[in-house]
Amino acid sequence: MLRIRGAALAVALLPAAAAVVLLVGGATGRIGGSHDEGWTAVRWAVVAGAVVVLLLAAAVAAVVVRARPALSPTVPIAEETAPDLYRLVRDLAERLEVPAPSAIALTPDCDSWLEDRTHRAHGGRRRTAGAGGGRAPVAPVLVIGSPFLWWMRVGELRALLAPVVAGTGPSVHPDIAAARRFVR
Repeated sequence: MLRIRGAALAVALLPAAAAVVLLVGGATGRIGGSHDEGWTAVRWAVVAGAVVVLLLAAAVAAVVVRARPALSPTVPIAEETAPDLYRLVRDLAERLEVPAPSAIALTPDCDSWLEDRTHRAHGGRRRTAGAGGGRAPVAPVLVIGSPFLWWMRVGELRALLAPVVAGTGPSVHPDIAAARRFVR
């Protein structure tokens, strides 16, 4: 995801960089003379192309910012109703040295994943961290397929959830969270 976001940013900024190089090169006399009609036409064509690409990038950025991420149909599980499940997940997170998921929800699907619910559209919020008042991302919600709870023993469920819970570490990293939002 970081590569996709980086490549998109490079594609958006490359024409602008070329336009700056050509304009500065023309102004200093290093690239074509100020009276050379051929270089002047190339410079203005590249500048026009760069403006168009930057406008398109701004439009895409506006769409990305305004986009509402999909929210899976789930049922939130309060810690009071399933303390053993929360304890199992916290133990996994502690052993894997990653943050514990912020909540647990059930889905009828036969799958398990992490879901970011911090978007404004879902009533999400970011919490302040520590006395410094800095902003820290909230860990995602762990969504567990309800069939797993019916069919699996505790050891099997632990083995199934371990790789999913391990994903909370990268998911709270600001760059990775921004890349995921961009790709969505």
